[in-house]
Amino acid sequence: MTAIMTFNGVDLSRYLRITEIIRPIGNKRSVTTDDAPSLGVNIQQVKRGAKEHIIKFDMKNSDVMILEQLKHELAGVLDVTEPVKIVYGDEPDKYYMGIPVDDITPDNLTRWFQRSEFKLLIPDGVAHSSTYRKFDSATVTGEKMVLNLRNDGNVPANPIITVKHNAENGYIGIVNSTGAIELGNIEEEDSQTYQQSEILFDYVSNNGIIKGFADGKKNVAILNDNSQSFDTNLYVKNEFGRPHLALGNRGAGVGPNHAGSISWDIPLDSAGQTGALNEYIWWRQIFWAGAVNQYGFIKVMVSDEKGQFLYGVETYKRSIGVESEYNFLASDGKGGFNVLKRWTFNATHLDSDNPFNAERGWSDIKRNDDQVQVFWWGSYPVFTIPEIKGKKSAKIHVSIGAVGGKPAIHHAYIDSIVYRKDFVQGTKDIPNRYMIGSNVVVNCENDSVTVDGLSKSSDLVDGSSWRLSIPKGESQLEIYCSSWVKNKPTVKVEFEERWL
Repeated sequence: MTAIMTFNGVDLSRYLRITEIIRPIGNKRSVTTDDAPSLGVNIQQVKRGAKEHIIKFDMKNSDVMILEQLKHELAGVLDVTEPVKIVYGDEPDKYYMGIPVDDITPDNLTRWFQRSEFKLLIPDGVAHSSTYRKFDSATVTGEKMVLNLRNDGNVPANPIITVKHNAENGYIGIVNSTGAIELGNIEEEDSQTYQQSEILFDYVSNNGIIKGFADGKKNVAILNDNSQSFDTNLYVKNEFGRPHLALGNRGAGVGPNHAGSISWDIPLDSAGQTGALNEYIWWRQIFWAGAVNQYGFIKVMVSDEKGQFLYGVETYKRSIGVESEYNFLASDGKGGFNVLKRWTFNATHLDSDNPFNAERGWSDIKRNDDQVQVFWWGSYPVFTIPEIKGKKSAKIHVSIGAVGGKPAIHHAYIDSIVYRKDFVQGTKDIPNRYMIGSNVVVNCENDSVTVDGLSKSSDLVDGSSWRLSIPKGESQLEIYCSSWVKNKPTVKVEFEERWL
């Protein structure tokens, strides 16, 4: 049987018999006016106040001690310090939030039969539906989602809006005719432009030159000239405790010089782009003659997308003795080359003679379009080369060779090489405020924002209005997201209908 009245979940019929429940129509209204200039008054404000319910009841029991005990128990039930849920049996689909006010003084009709009444203050002034209305069928129109709502109460409702993300998002906008609420940042981007340096191949780590030898293309190098035949194979030789690329048995080509080579395509960068105008090449080499009558060279060269020589260095011994050259070469723009700088050293084992002895040999070149920096024995001279401006590098070549029929350099090795592309530009995805699968709840009943159950009031944009409500009758609510959202979120709007 439906209880006539429950107070804070307690059926009051255990303590009393309700004889009458007086619920006024509407609410208290106060009207603020001032005098009109000539006739009547001007209305300044109309305010609807709280409700008051009066509950009339009887209490009886033939055992007066039990009756008094029931009064104590009833006092305990009604002793609340904030509004609680009240349900009447003749309105089972609604509830009120109320609190008892004033005293309750019974009339003793007889010792075992008492009659009284108590007053309930309903501070918010409305009856609430006992269930929430739910709307979750949004229509996508352009960049906005629209929900058609219906509120059959006779006052606006306070919605609870749940946004479940089906893709990353950085912004939520909620708007209707009563106000707007914004969360996040409308200007938040899904991607970020980056500029960075990237190692595109590394044949240093873990004896990487062995892998470099396997990866490279053999004997197809593009060098500064055609003075050598690629008739000799390079191979991996272990000496001085590490592997090297070395020259194998001399071939029988037309010459005049005989060489082997290995070439590497510059790999795609993270943006999917080929070639480079800005790059850095580091390598380690040994160039140490075992006798004064040995001749030979090592070349580290760069070619462009059209298969033309751009720039590079050569280490060369071309005469009897120990004097050798380290030459920086660059395209002359006419199919030939210029020697931009020539340094000399003695190809012995001594540190004082040779930067390329077995213990050292570190070298590098850095290019920024037409500016090329070359390392030489602790210095970094920079050269401007108009002929290579705007021409993208495409391949890196290493060649080791012998001169004519003369004995080859005994220790002419490449130990390792690294290629770095600079100023790589692209875009990358960045984590956004609301990740896929996250649930954002905007609760206009208690003015709160949560993300996956955690309070996120900091996401609220200044100027947002908690006065946003669902008007009575039919209305629309619009939801906006970041413009780049790949899949619109799932939106659910719930609210209690309310009545005066």
